[in-house]
Amino acid sequence: MVYFLGRDVKVAITTESAKGVSISGNAAIGTAAATSGDVIEPLESDGANIFGTGSSYNQFTDVTGVDLTLGKIDEDIAYMGQRTALKAEIKNETTLVITKKKDGKFWDHVFMDARYGTNGSDLTDGLAQPGITYGYRLYLALDDTVEVISMPNMVFADHSVALNVDGTTEETLTFTSHVEPIISTDPVVSATGTTAL
Repeated sequence: MVYFLGRDVKVAITTESAKGVSISGNAAIGTAAATSGDVIEPLESDGANIFGTGSSYNQFTDVTGVDLTLGKIDEDIAYMGQRTALKAEIKNETTLVITKKKDGKFWDHVFMDARYGTNGSDLTDGLAQPGITYGYRLYLALDDTVEVISMPNMVFADHSVALNVDGTTEETLTFTSHVEPIISTDPVVSATGTTAL
């Protein structure tokens, strides 16, 4: 586990498909790339746009802290007559917790309606077998963006709000994935399973 102050890192998000997520009324909806308002943009074709500005603006604002945990889930296997157990790696486990100043109801609606992202045509309900367009892709870079951790197929696992009567209200967004993150000099935007690790 590693903890970063918000001023030291940049965090960005996209969906894993060609459709983004925006809010209409009091619900999240799947949408093509939007030009205004709160929106999670679709997966970019060019990694240079991930931390850019304008219509391709995917970066989180007002981040106060980021907690990144990279790990493996192991299983102990004991063989009869052997004194030492085997530790077999079962899957990866990546958790990214973002604490930011609350500036609206956008993330409330995303957590209620769109925690599994979009599937290219509409919001995913999380009841089908995950594919390469499942969830969100998050990008974490130090402020100089020299090295970027791209985390594919993340789901929005937890959302909480810390109320403070004499200070700023903060919200905590927790994303998890069992796909191995990719560390590179640029954001990785190719589909899961097509990138050489």
